[in-house]
Amino acid sequence: MNSPTTIALVVAPVLIASAAYAGLVVVQKDKQFSEEAATVKRGEKVHFVNSDNVTHNISIKEPNGDAKPGITQKPGDETDVQFDHLGEYEVRCLIHPKMKMSVKVD
Repeated sequence: MNSPTTIALVVAPVLIASAAYAGLVVVQKDKQFSEEAATVKRGEKVHFVNSDNVTHNISIKEPNGDAKPGITQKPGDETDVQFDHLGEYEVRCLIHPKMKMSVKVD
C-alpha cells in the first residue's frame, strides 16, 4: 500500500522536472518508463529523467527502422530526445529489455 509520503517522494521529482520543462516528461523509475505510449508533434522533444537507483539506456528505433545510438543515463541524469519524423518510434532500455514505450509523432 502506498503511503502519502511514498507518493509524494515519487511525484515531487516529476512535478519539479515538469515545471522546468514544458514538454513531455518521461520518468524512469522501478525499471520502467512512466509512460507506455505517448504522442508528440513533429520536432518536439521528450525529456527523460532517470529517477531510479540504477543506470538506464535510452535506445530509439525510428519509424523507418533505423536505430539511434543508445544514451546512457546514470541515476539523476536528464536527457532531451527530439522526434523529427512522422510515425511510430520504439523506445527501449538496452540494459533492462523489459523497459519499453512507444512514441507516436504526428
